[in-house]
Amino acid sequence: MSEEPTVRSAEPDEAARIREVARSSMTTSYALSPDDIEGIVEEEFGEDVLREEIETAEIGPFVAEVDGVVAGFVDVASDESLSRIRWLHVDPERRGQGVGTALFERALSEIEDHGGAPRAITLSSNTGSGAFFEHLEFERVEERETEVAGVDEVEYVYAEAGTGESADSGSATSDEAEGDAESTPDIEDVDLPEEIEAGEDDDRTVYPGEELIEGAEGPFVATYTDDARTEEYGYYCLNCGSTEVAMDSMDRIQCENCGNSFQPGETYDASYL
Repeated sequence: MSEEPTVRSAEPDEAARIREVARSSMTTSYALSPDDIEGIVEEEFGEDVLREEIETAEIGPFVAEVDGVVAGFVDVASDESLSRIRWLHVDPERRGQGVGTALFERALSEIEDHGGAPRAITLSSNTGSGAFFEHLEFERVEERETEVAGVDEVEYVYAEAGTGESADSGSATSDEAEGDAESTPDIEDVDLPEEIEAGEDDDRTVYPGEELIEGAEGPFVATYTDDARTEEYGYYCLNCGSTEVAMDSMDRIQCENCGNSFQPGETYDASYL
């Protein structure tokens, strides 16, 4: 039986293991291509970058050990008034053992000890982090566009629930952000073409289905190769009008043209972290 996770400050010689955990975690939980993941790992988790951060950061980074093995880590970026939990990754093989919760609580405690206002930041392509933060009584206060290692992303900012605060002046409140994400229109209210060109390398015509699927930037609709809607083809992104849409083995949908994504399972899954 595995022991409880032990959280402590990271050591410079653990940079390679932290990098390995980040890559495994992102491969399992992010709706991104392998090339995009590798680009982020190279830029954000290079061993030299990690060593320098470990030696100079005001708060953290922290690692969690289980059975003598680094099972996860959390990174905190701080300035005079604001501290942000930027990355929290757990080895997929060590999930479900309280590692993520232990790391988050340690980071939060350290931020509070330094007198900063805590925030947690996650990318929309991370399929379970939002529900994880909400389970720990944080709420979304801002949604903004960002770029990570050349990858255009939507970044969500979370703050402690009930504070009534936003991450930046003029940002959307949590109610506004969540309301926008959940307001999927009815199929009758959407200007949906009766026929759709399958794609640049496919001269077939496909036909949209009759049910919309909520996405981060706009709805998706299933497509079929026959007018009777019996032979499934794929998905059509109403945000940009593209059929270049992929679904992975975890039923996550992502438009490869505009980055719009659907993340199944909005409720918290205790096995995630």
